[in-house]
Parts: sequence; structure tokens; C-alpha cells
Amino acid sequence: MTDHELATKLKELADAPAPPPRIDIERARRVGGRRRRARTTALVVGCAVVVTAGGLTAVSVFRPTPPAPPAAVLPKPVPVAPAPTDDPLVAKASFGWLPEPIKGIEYGVGDHGDYALAIGRGELAPMIWLGVFDREPPLDRRHDMGGQAVRVPVRIGDRDGYWVTTDAGDPLNHGNSYLRWPTPDGRWAELNAYYLALPDLQQVLLRVAGEVTIGNRPVPLPLHISGLPETFRVADVGLWRRPDSDGVPWRAVLQYSSNGALATITVSLPGGRADGLGKPVCTTKNGLKACVAIDQPKAAGITSQELLSRITLLGPDESKWTTHVIG
Repeated sequence: MTDHELATKLKELADAPAPPPRIDIERARRVGGRRRRARTTALVVGCAVVVTAGGLTAVSVFRPTPPAPPAAVLPKPVPVAPAPTDDPLVAKASFGWLPEPIKGIEYGVGDHGDYALAIGRGELAPMIWLGVFDREPPLDRRHDMGGQAVRVPVRIGDRDGYWVTTDAGDPLNHGNSYLRWPTPDGRWAELNAYYLALPDLQQVLLRVAGEVTIGNRPVPLPLHISGLPETFRVADVGLWRRPDSDGVPWRAVLQYSSNGALATITVSLPGGRADGLGKPVCTTKNGLKACVAIDQPKAAGITSQELLSRITLLGPDESKWTTHVIG
């Protein structure tokens, strides 16, 4: 094999795509509402491993090997504060400034992934999804850009980030925009925005990204649960703000798995519908409605009525909600 052939092979290896992500975010977003255990619209922000290789050069055995360049000195990651254990809904990142079409912020954790979503109103509500990855994701992490994904470098605050697009001349990717940047704690953040028609949209999204705060933040919820069974494990938890689709301004849904059973707790203003499998048991107190549905009470070790009796509703005033939900 000649030096040129060897160099070509090594370059092909360096450019090989990373393994596909474990969870298809777009599929979860589209069909999450039909999932057996949840009637949700969720963004799965699953972590994907990216293989990075660079600086591979074939060197003839008849020529001396040049000295390797010094390794780049990367900033030391800032430690991440541990997530609290008494709040099942903990955001990995939070929005700061948001443009006018945005009317609320949703959060989700669990089997559908961890995300924050800035959302507007209407049938095609403008959305800005915010996800955090443990490592820099593959460029076309969802494999929906036909192998044409490219980076368009951009400065975000004090960090070098990039747009992901199929057209280097259009960083906004025809309205389905992706913006990524490294975070101070060594992870990567990504915005995915669509249905957002604004003048100077590039500058709008750069400002949104520049004012994102990275770090675990417990999200206040409108209930307190005492004596949650020890076998209960978080399946999905979400706080949604979709008045155009469900008729109430917000709805909190907590789903737990236990020995193969699924227990679903739904809290909303009166008039909201209950989620989950099984026949729901509901109550209305302190201006809120709570429903509990357990599909297999024997496996769960508790009935819907018993679990409902352990729930205290905190009222519709969000300033009185708590981050100490369990215990």
C-alpha cells in the first residue's frame, strides 16, 4: 500500500460517522402521543456518543516523523450540582430571554428524554427545544439530513458554536434550525427551533442561546406526595402548557413504573382530562383537580384511591408550588 493509499484510508476512518443515537428524537416527538404508557408530546433528548478523530497522517518509513503538535488546552469543566431527589422534574438547562411569540415553557424528564421547550400558541405553535448532551452529538444525529449536514461556525457568547444545516448558505436550515455550543461543564447544548417566523431570526436564536443557563434546576410542581411506595420509579414526568390542545392552561403528569405496573398522576385546573391506563380516581380540592390511574394495582402494591389520598394539592397560584414534591 502506497503512502497516498494509507493516508486516504486513515482519512476515511476519521470521517466515519458515529454510531446512531439510542433514541430517535423526531419519532418520539411525533408518536409520543400514541405511546402505550403516555399521551404526551415530548422531545427525547437522548445522549449519543460521537467518535472524534483528527490529525491522522501517513508518514513514509523513509522520512523522519515530524514532532506532534502540542495538545490543545481545554477549559476545565465546571462541576455539575447533583439533582435533588425530592423533585421528579429537574431541568438540565433553563431559558433566559425569549422572543415575543413564546408564551410558556414546558419541561419533561424520563423515558421520553430530558428537555425544556419554549412554546407559543396556535395549531402550528412556534417551538424552541433545548437539550443537553453529555458529549458532542454526531452532526446529523437524527439521520434526517440525507448525509448533507454541514457546520456553519458562529460565536455564542464567549464560546465557539455552530449551526447544523444542509445548506451552508442558509444556517437556519430552511426553518428547522439547529444551534449547538459547548457548555461550561463540558457538555453540549442544542436549540432546535421551528414554526418561528421572525425578522433577524439568526440573531434572535443567538440571543436565546447566549442567555441559556446550564445546570440542574428543580421545577416547581402543584402537588406534594407523602409516602410514595419505594418500588415506584420515574417513567415520565412533564409540565405542559397547551391550552389550544387540551383546554387547560397547564397540566402536570407524573408517571411511575412499579413491578411492571404504571401509575399515572394528573394535576390540572378543573376540566382537564386524566392521563394514563386504568380507570382514574379523581378529586377536586384547593382549586385543582387530581386524578390517579394505576393499570395493575396488585403489581403496584397500592390502589388508585390510596395513592390519591396521599396527594396534597397546592392550588393554581404557581408562586405557591413546591420543588419538594416527594416525602
